[in-house]
Amino acid sequence: MSDASYPPPPPPPGPPYGAAPVPASPGNGQAVAAFVLGIVAICVAVVPLVNVVSVVLAVIGIGLGVAGVIRARRLARPAHLAGWGIGLSVAALGVSAVVSYYTLRYLGDWFDTVDPPDPSAEVGEWFTTDDGDLRIKVTSLECHPDDSEYAGTDDLDCTFAFDVENRSDRTIELDDITVKSVLDGEWGSADVSDPAQGDTYSAGVDVPPGAEMSLAGSVQPGTRHLDGIVFDADDASSHSAVVVDAGDASSGQ
Repeated sequence: MSDASYPPPPPPPGPPYGAAPVPASPGNGQAVAAFVLGIVAICVAVVPLVNVVSVVLAVIGIGLGVAGVIRARRLARPAHLAGWGIGLSVAALGVSAVVSYYTLRYLGDWFDTVDPPDPSAEVGEWFTTDDGDLRIKVTSLECHPDDSEYAGTDDLDCTFAFDVENRSDRTIELDDITVKSVLDGEWGSADVSDPAQGDTYSAGVDVPPGAEMSLAGSVQPGTRHLDGIVFDADDASSHSAVVVDAGDASSGQ
């Protein structure tokens, strides 16, 4: 007899009336949140000034990541996502610290809030500034009583001579921005002149690309001690400036 003559089997019985549905597998929201915060924190960390926000996000991300690891262990599940959140947040803190360091250096250079660096060159010694843009040697530095009309009895007038070579492909102006002095641990001014042009005072001297020149300068420290002469191709009151030790010049020795 054909199978078509038999009726189809009845469907399997459903769950008993009122039976609770099978509960969904518990999730790990802390791990997901930590991972998302870690990604956002490391993206924001590279933006100067705004990277302060990344520090807050990273700290929260680390906290949520730790909570996510604990929850994953309780559920006997892998804690990879929480671990990634912690790792990204820690990396964001490191990146933010580096960016903040260089941002503060730049702002300090820009607003002249940098403390003068210690002397790192001597009279008669060649040195370079700004990754080699300028090569300089101070050949002489001496101080003597200032005999100008408005000078005090104990005021000093200091003069120095230096050789300079412009190794860059741009004209560099040596003026009161790129050449300064350090007086009693604080920034002071310095004048630069070109003896070849008969200058005794100048607002600045242009050094063309590839040029080698012998220039002169002066500082009026008054009664303060001259610590050194400072050179930089862009801004002498910066972290990258080089200070030439004045030695005992202020004492007249």
